[in-house]
Order: sequence, then C-alpha cells, then structure tokens
Amino acid sequence: LAAAQAQADEEARLAEAAAAQAQADEEARLAEEAAAQAQADEEARLAAEAAAQAQADEEVNIEITQKDALAKSMYALTEETKESKEEQDALLIRLNEVVITKEKDLKDLKEENDLSEQGIYLEPKPFKSISAENRALEALKSDLEKAMSSRNQTIVELENLYNQRIKKGSNKNDATSQYYLETIQTLRAEQVESERTRANLVSTLETINIATEIERKRRIKRALYDNEKDRYNKDMATLERIKNTTPISSEPLTAEDFNFGEEQSSNVQILKDVQNVDNGYYMIIAVHENINDRDTFLEKVVSAGESKVNFFYDVNTSKYFIYYEKFDYVEEAMRALQTKGDKPYNGKMSVVKIE
Repeated sequence: LAAAQAQADEEARLAEAAAAQAQADEEARLAEEAAAQAQADEEARLAAEAAAQAQADEEVNIEITQKDALAKSMYALTEETKESKEEQDALLIRLNEVVITKEKDLKDLKEENDLSEQGIYLEPKPFKSISAENRALEALKSDLEKAMSSRNQTIVELENLYNQRIKKGSNKNDATSQYYLETIQTLRAEQVESERTRANLVSTLETINIATEIERKRRIKRALYDNEKDRYNKDMATLERIKNTTPISSEPLTAEDFNFGEEQSSNVQILKDVQNVDNGYYMIIAVHENINDRDTFLEKVVSAGESKVNFFYDVNTSKYFIYYEKFDYVEEAMRALQTKGDKPYNGKMSVVKIE
C-alpha cells in the first residue's frame, strides 16, 4: 500500500508540474505575441506619422516652390537641372575612367622601355589605335561640353525668372524667393566644381598624352636601334663572306664592269648621325639602295684586288655608301680624290663627310 501511495503521489506531482509548465509556456507565448503586436503597432504609428509629415512637408514644399506661375516655371527648370546633373556627372565619370586607363597605359609603356634599356625583355603591348582613341575622347569631351553648357543655360534661365519674379513685386525675402535664391547659388557652386573637375581631367590628359608620346618615341627608337644593330651584324657578316670567298679576277676589270649606283655630287656631301662608323671624310666609290647591287659591286671590287673595301648604311637616305679609304681632314681627302688613279672602281669617286 505504501508503494502504491508513493507512486500515486509522484504521478500527481508530475501532472501538477506539467500543468504549471504548460501554463507558463502559454503565458510566455501570449506575452511574446503582445510584445510583437505592440512593436507592430508602434512601427505602424511611426510610419503613419512619417507619411503624414512627408505629406505635410510636400504640401508646404509645393506651396513654397509652386506658389505662382513664375514659381512653377522655376520649379520645372530646377527639376531639369537635377536630370542634367546626372548626365553631366556620368560624363565626368567616363572622362575620369579614360584618365585612369591612359595613366596605366603610360605606366606600362614606361616600364617596358625602362626594362628594355636594362636588357630585360617584356612582351610589348600592341599600340592602340591612336586615331580611334582620339575620336572617342573628342566625342566624349564634346558631349561633356554640351551637357555643361546646356545646364549652365538652364541655370541662367532660372536666374532670369527669379529676377523677373522679384521685379514683378514678389518679396525677395519670402520663402519662395529664398528657396530659389539658395537653389541658384547651389547650382552655380555645383557647376564651378564640375568645371574645375573637367579642367583638371583635361589638363591631366594633356600631360599624359605628352608623356605617352615621349615613351612611344622611346619605344620606336629602341626598335630602330635593335633593327639597325641586326642590320649591321648581317652586313658585316656578308662583307666578311665576300672577302673570304671572292677570288681575284683572272682578267683585268674595266669601269664598264662596275655598277656605281647613284651619281654623286662633286662637292663634299655631309651625312649626320650615321651609326657604326667614326666621323671623318670617306672616299665613296659607289652608292646603292639595293642589297644585291651592293654585294655585286663589293664582289667585283674584291676580285679587282681591293681587300680594304667597306661600306656603311645611312638610315636617313636608306642607302649603302661603299668606300675603302677614310681621312680625318678634308685636305687629305681632296688630295686622295685628285690622285685616285685609274683603278676601274674609282671612276665615280666622291667625298662624304660624316659628322
């Protein structure tokens, strides 16, 4: 009996605890729902108040900004300036993006040139179409100029309406007049800042373009130098081959056997910036543009017994000047010209000064 009673007591206790827990859970749920409802009610109240305030503000704003016919026209122009500012700002952003791109291109080109001069080769980035870039840039600058000019004109029209309204008797200290006066001042300040930004971007572009042109010329000059170096090495290898493989002619050669190429002046010709040769006076015996004609002439000179024959290339005229004597002074060169003798390859001899 005692055990049965104990079990019954325990079951009663558990039932009571479960009922208490259920009641507590329900009370917590109801409290949570009440709190959520209270929060929702508060948010709805605040939203309603905000909407009412916004509507009231809008009504006040309309009363101020559209008080009369001139004010309504001014309001329309003000709205127009908002739209035009978006267009103007978008164009300024695009112009700034062009500046960023060109700055990066300049940096890359300068790095390529600097490393090239140190003997470090980078795969060169291809030249962009300058004409296409310039056309796109000029179109962008033109669009920006038109947008800014149009917005400036709208501001002028707004200011004219403001002055017209004051002249017609409106109080310049009333809310409408003050609103549009402040609006005009704000718009003008915006335009001053936009113009400053535009001018800075254009100035930066001009600086970048000048620096880029310098770097482009550096790159071209380097390429020409490399090409000229390759040309010189090949030319000297050809000359060495001709001297080593051309036998002395078994029959005497005459002037008719030689193609002297371009006719030279009897006066001393001056060439500047010729690569791979020293300054001085050269006794030129032939001038050729064509490599085959040059080599044929060299072979015949060697076969005639002149082993000192040599030549240089003038990049400015794209011609090969063939010689076998060089002097430091003009008097020496002129004496050599007068005493050139009757060698068959000397028939068209002239003097070229390299400086």
